[in-house]
Formats: sequence, C-alpha cells, structure tokens
Amino acid sequence: MEMLSSKQKTAIIIAGVIVVGIFIFYMTTKSNNYITPEINEIAEDEIKDDDEQKETKEEIVPKEIVIHITGAVQKEGIVRIKEGSRIVDAIEAAGGMTDEINLEMINLAYTLKDGQKIYVPKLSDKEEEKYINGQKASNIIIDNGTEEDSSTNAKVNINTANIAQLESISGIGESTANKIIQYREKNGRFKTIEEIKNVSGIGELKYESIKNYICV
Repeated sequence: MEMLSSKQKTAIIIAGVIVVGIFIFYMTTKSNNYITPEINEIAEDEIKDDDEQKETKEEIVPKEIVIHITGAVQKEGIVRIKEGSRIVDAIEAAGGMTDEINLEMINLAYTLKDGQKIYVPKLSDKEEEKYINGQKASNIIIDNGTEEDSSTNAKVNINTANIAQLESISGIGESTANKIIQYREKNGRFKTIEEIKNVSGIGELKYESIKNYICV
C-alpha cells in the first residue's frame, strides 16, 4: 500500500479543520437563532421591572405640609412634616414637648393638614378652657388655613356685639358672652382684642382660638 506523502497528510488535516470549523459555525448560528430572542425578552422584562420600580418609588414619596405650632413645645413657629403626619409628629419637629404640656387636653394622634395652626396646651391654662373634642381635637386647631378663617368680614366687634353675635364665635357660649358684656359695661370699651383675656374664663388657649374672629 502506497504511503501518503507529507503534503497529502497536510491537505487532509486542513480539510478536516475546515469541515469542523464549518460544523461549529453552523451549530453556533443555529443555537443563537433560538437563544437570542429569549435573552432579549428577559432583558426587556428586566428593563420594564426596573422602570416600574422607579415609578413606584416616585409615587410613594410623601408630600410635605407646613404647620404653625405654638404652646408647650421647645421651638414655636413653622415646621415642615410629611403629608398625613399627626400632631405628635409636629411636636417632634418643633423640638419636642416641654414639661408644661397638658396631655389630657390634646389628641396626639390627630391627623394634620397643610396650613393649619395649632396650640399645644399647657398645664397653666385655665380649667374653664377645657372644651375637649378627643376625635377632632378642635380645642387646639386654631386656624385651618382657609380663606374663610382669615376673612375680616366675619369678625365680630367685641365692643358692640350682642349676646347672639358673641355666641356665633366658635368656643364662646352664653355664659362667656354675658361675661364679655358685663366686663365692657364695668370697664368700658376694649382697647385691644388682647384685653378680652381679662374676662373670666378666657385664657391664652381660648384667646388663641377666637382672636382671628374678633375685632375692636
């Protein structure tokens, strides 16, 4: 049998390599045709998931509201808290409560809204001022931040108002209205609205709740 020459062996090896290369290229191309769409779909799903997560994070970022807080807190003034926050959160934003706070007169769980002014009651506030509404916390909400609350047309002149007009002021009942009239009959006209605090039963807390509705 005739032996293959060196050139023939080299040609056979090269041909074999070419065949193997063609086979590998064919299989790789075929494999990619099946795998690539699936990879693309997975990648697209991952991108969508990332976008949805970003949108969700943006949606749940709470808005900020502004509250004016006075009374038994460390720092009276304006505080900024998250929307849906409660009175306890506003107190914390104001540096916390003082030792003077009267917890029996305040609903710490009351939910606040933007633009409100609240007064945190003190132990030194008069007993007569305890007109507590535990659900609505109406005894500490001084201003709800509405245009109606600040309207000068709605103010009652405490120097000329009769009992019915005085009773129209939130927080003023028949007894207090009579005391106001008796005070001005005895002492003359009120010179300032702050002077109404001299009337028995009207202390700092009640004054803060009615001052936006009275004039002289």
